[in-house]
Amino acid sequence: MNDAWLRREIAKGVAGLLALRLDGAPAADSATKTAEIWLVAMTKGRDWNEGKDAGRIRKAFETLFATCERWPAPAQLLRELQTRPPELRLPKPRRTDKQIKTGNAALDHLVATMKGRAHTNSALKTNKQFEYSRRQAMASTLEMQNEAPQPTFMEEQI
Repeated sequence: MNDAWLRREIAKGVAGLLALRLDGAPAADSATKTAEIWLVAMTKGRDWNEGKDAGRIRKAFETLFATCERWPAPAQLLRELQTRPPELRLPKPRRTDKQIKTGNAALDHLVATMKGRAHTNSALKTNKQFEYSRRQAMASTLEMQNEAPQPTFMEEQI
């Protein structure tokens, strides 16, 4: 990961916090080590993108500059981060008049078929066919029940 930009943003932010001389701030001679620790905390389990995140990190540090009365933890910075801007999406494709007419006709046919109003090629099942389907379903259900593990005596009591 090329995180030079992230190192720069964190170093600038930590330097700004040190300049405020907040209560609980680390010693000035440990600024480099403090920035390294913040970098570890910021990169743990996260992927950063300079184009999307540099401004967000900068603004989060600015919020800390304005609101902190004590030295903040990296978690505070993470809470102050704004959400990433949404990804750019392609515009919805335009349909031609022909596509609209044929699509609407197809949808009308589907809706009419589901409501039972359209003339379909499939006839209703006869009573004999219906009874055969019912028996097949019952046989399949019984077969599945027989394959299922039987509960033990203790499980039946519970």
